[in-house]
Amino acid sequence: MYQRDKLLSDLRNNAIEVHFTKVNGENRAMRCTLMPRLLPASYVKSLEEQQSEKNFHNQNTDVIAAWDLEKAAWRSFRIESVTYCQVLDNY
Repeated sequence: MYQRDKLLSDLRNNAIEVHFTKVNGENRAMRCTLMPRLLPASYVKSLEEQQSEKNFHNQNTDVIAAWDLEKAAWRSFRIESVTYCQVLDNY
């Protein structure tokens, strides 16, 4: 099983590809990040949004929310459902 702190650290310092099983049983691969330079400008400029993300992760210790680089939207996944994770070099 993947560790929450390691996943958050990887997301804050890199773009990663994470494979997980959605609640409906579907397998999903997502390229995502929490790196400031890859997040939307509105997030980077808003201390309120940044605090909201930190609060989310502090309150929801079983779930990680990250910026989906391909869908250009916030998505989340349950840590226990992660089956594979890899740092991406091309971001």
